[in-house]
Amino acid sequence: PPQVMADFCHESVPAETKAGLHHWASKNVRFPSLERLNESFEIRKSDSLGIHAVARSAFKSGDVIISEDPLIRTPRLRPELRQELQQHGGPAEFLAPALAVDWVSVPEGACDAALKLFFAHPEMEKRSQDSSHVQACKELLQKFPQIRSAGWDAPRLLRFLHTVDLNIHKDDERPGNEMFTGIFVLGSKFSHSCAPNSNWSFNSSGQLQYKAARPIATGELLTFSYVGNGMNLITSTFERRMRLAQLCFVCQCSQCTGPDLARQMRCPSCRELRCMPGYESQDSACLAGTHGPRSEAIRDAAEWRCAACSSTCPKERLPLQHEAPNVMQGRPEDAERDASQLGWLRAKAAQTLGERHWTYFLATFAWLKKCLILLRMESVIPFSEAELRSASAEAARWLEAVAPDNIEQRLAALLTTARLAKNLGEGVRQWGYDPARLLGDASEAAALVESLGWKFNEDTVQGPDEMPFRPQARATP
Repeated sequence: PPQVMADFCHESVPAETKAGLHHWASKNVRFPSLERLNESFEIRKSDSLGIHAVARSAFKSGDVIISEDPLIRTPRLRPELRQELQQHGGPAEFLAPALAVDWVSVPEGACDAALKLFFAHPEMEKRSQDSSHVQACKELLQKFPQIRSAGWDAPRLLRFLHTVDLNIHKDDERPGNEMFTGIFVLGSKFSHSCAPNSNWSFNSSGQLQYKAARPIATGELLTFSYVGNGMNLITSTFERRMRLAQLCFVCQCSQCTGPDLARQMRCPSCRELRCMPGYESQDSACLAGTHGPRSEAIRDAAEWRCAACSSTCPKERLPLQHEAPNVMQGRPEDAERDASQLGWLRAKAAQTLGERHWTYFLATFAWLKKCLILLRMESVIPFSEAELRSASAEAARWLEAVAPDNIEQRLAALLTTARLAKNLGEGVRQWGYDPARLLGDASEAAALVESLGWKFNEDTVQGPDEMPFRPQARATP
């Protein structure tokens, strides 16, 4: 017998939106079953979050929350079509989905659903109405009959492109996954957080899968990071908000509204590493009417306060010029040069900003990554095992104190340490991790790392050999 759709929408969701969500869920959701969908999560609407998803059940780390087929697939554009767009200059990447979609295979009603069931920021649309974007859409419609066949006119096509721009799920890092790019009706309802409780990936069939990154409680907002799960989340509230401003909102997640622990630096008065910025309250309304880059509307803290001595000081008294967000760059073949530069940056950050500042942490983590490459590729290593252990332990302590809920980033640091310890034939206790409680009680880290092929014993680390390298090198004792 056919499955009966369970009502997964809260009464706050408008009836027309609810009907559309139910219709496309019945066609595209592959997990959980339709009759149990409302046991997984609930779709709600609020003034602050818009249409969003909330957990209806508790999830353990690694649990699948939803698996969904796309409403419309927007794969990588073929090279010959990409050349067609070059004449449009700046908006070429923005326009690409119009040519990438196979409009003949798009289900009936999907184009209307794309305009009605996804968020498209009115400020973004307003800024582009009188620009080259409108003319470019008209030219595409004139030149490509396959776009016209979908029933678009220039204003609606422009709105669709804005919808894709804000709601796209795209993975260019794993080979083949660029063909799975698309917009997903329910997957788009997960909110942003700078310390997200879930992450997404494409399975082998091209379905979007959201999984719990850490235990999720019933009633908790379901979140992921709009700017990826790399170490770019481990910066200051100011840095993250400037980056997210390009998506037309000022982040109000707990990481951004609480104390900016990642930006602690040395107090000019008492010299303790407890001086933090006191940001003025800002919301997304500050971005309205901005004519230049939206990031310019984000205000940095004018005054800082020390949590140790309670003194305040203006930002001009602090060495903010030494904050360095771009410390993760560099090719593997440049690892020796990069490791040297990162070692210098670590020392400079410790001297000017202090070891509690995110610049010091990122330089430390990047240095460990470069050292791992050198251990695998070189026979003479310009650092000691003791230096590696000390840096790893510092990174572990920093993340536990400053970003305990950033499980993806803590896992990345743990696995970097695991590879280093494995290469040197050691366990991880000396490197800052308890093998019985790798990331603390809440993360269920043991099951998570085992699923990735790693096993941690007291004196050894067992895991996959993930890249070929020359005869194993030893650091200096």
